[in-house]
Amino acid sequence: MLKKFFLTALLILICVAGALFYIKNKDPREEFTLWTIQLKPVATQVIEDTIREFETNHPEINVTWVDIPISEAQKRTLASILGGNPPDLINLNPDFSVILAQRGALDYFSEEEAKKLSKSATDMLRYEDKIFALPFYATSSVTLYNAQTYNACGYSEVPKTYEELYNIAPQLKNCSNIYPLAINLNENDSLAKILNKYGINTFETEEEIQKAIFVYEMFNDMYKKNLISKDTLNINHREMAEKYMSNNASFVVLGSNFLNMVKENAPEIYAKSNISTQLTSKGGKYDIALMNLIIPKYAKHKALAHEFAALLTDKKAQIELAKLTNVIPINEDTLNDDYFSKCNTDIIAKARCESIKQLSNSGNKDFGSKNKKEINDAINKTAETILLNNSITKTQIEKEVRTLAKRVNELRQ
Repeated sequence: MLKKFFLTALLILICVAGALFYIKNKDPREEFTLWTIQLKPVATQVIEDTIREFETNHPEINVTWVDIPISEAQKRTLASILGGNPPDLINLNPDFSVILAQRGALDYFSEEEAKKLSKSATDMLRYEDKIFALPFYATSSVTLYNAQTYNACGYSEVPKTYEELYNIAPQLKNCSNIYPLAINLNENDSLAKILNKYGINTFETEEEIQKAIFVYEMFNDMYKKNLISKDTLNINHREMAEKYMSNNASFVVLGSNFLNMVKENAPEIYAKSNISTQLTSKGGKYDIALMNLIIPKYAKHKALAHEFAALLTDKKAQIELAKLTNVIPINEDTLNDDYFSKCNTDIIAKARCESIKQLSNSGNKDFGSKNKKEINDAINKTAETILLNNSITKTQIEKEVRTLAKRVNELRQ
């Protein structure tokens, strides 16, 4: 009995000592939580610099930074909000952010907070004319092409639109014996974005339907004539880039981050390459991909979150982020820096300057945030039906597109 008493007392003493040690060593500062999407390790320096500045301004605050894989971002964000314990500031994509705004789950930003940021980017982040997120950074693809092959085939002026490339594709294929274009039509919203470039975003007018018929006919013709690869409906963005790197395509539309991959993994191809503007339609705008910052409505430190978001989008942080990652900054003062206007002949530097120019001519309207996945699935399914039917006629293509238009309009209601 005595032995049992001493053992119990010893356990109590150990627990008390542990508790006292925890209390003594626990950080007395209030915790502020930041979530980002796959910014480590490339953007570690700029995030940590911002955290140090913020903690210097607020010595009572300890910032916890969590970097999340892109595949888990939406699930974890939704779970944290539904659980009533969300982080204070989250780096997220606009598509999911607007859904949260529609459900009343976000705090809004003022016009004053956004006044130094790209207007075209900010306007993409409005719901009922209120700013539900601040733009954080953007990417804008450019056209990478094998200049040596292209010039050897007798061409000099680089195509700026899909149809210009389409018109020379047969001759380019005969000369080079490789695919004129590497493209992935069914990954996420790739084809939807191409339709948007042609001013197709509702399918409500006959003009939009006729444009869509042209786009589907163009890619169907390229597919049937073996001018784009037979796995065009299956490959992802990286596999598309690999086709170019393995000298199986003359042209490819890629984000600036993929240019480093080409440089490192296919230096011989990179040495023969050059860049041009992103392929679009005649008079069409350029597509940009945007990442933003949101503040959950029930975050514990909303005022501090607004302040931290301002630091991440100020000129200093934005130029540091751009130099580390090759993304496009959204701070107007940063965009006016010489770094984004005086680029040397290196492909990556030229792509940086070209992307900045494209930002000022961006902002295609998409099909809206309602039922986005279902709309993309319908667009992709139509492409599969058309391209995989070896005997399809123009009349049948028109019928498929009109059926698609009806379905999209149902989903947008």
